[in-house]
Amino acid sequence: MVDEIRLDEVMLNRVLEEVDINGESAHKVLFYLVSQLLEMGHRHRAEYRVVLFNGDAEPDFDENYAIYLDKKAQKLDVNWNVDDELIEEE
Repeated sequence: MVDEIRLDEVMLNRVLEEVDINGESAHKVLFYLVSQLLEMGHRHRAEYRVVLFNGDAEPDFDENYAIYLDKKAQKLDVNWNVDDELIEEE
């Protein structure tokens, strides 16, 4: 089963206009994220995988970071510190 996000195209286009550099709520990061979501939706036949990274840590290459993300997916209270270490909260 493929994970899926269902988004209203018209709403995303409105948000994109709003956060555009000339928009009322200009915001570069939001503009980028919404643009990427729209482009992913345009390419509806492609399968996507979202890969997070933190500094040099990437789950495909850092087992501790992969474990950290697995725990985050389980809604466990964990943090990743600047030394690339998993910190479990008690």
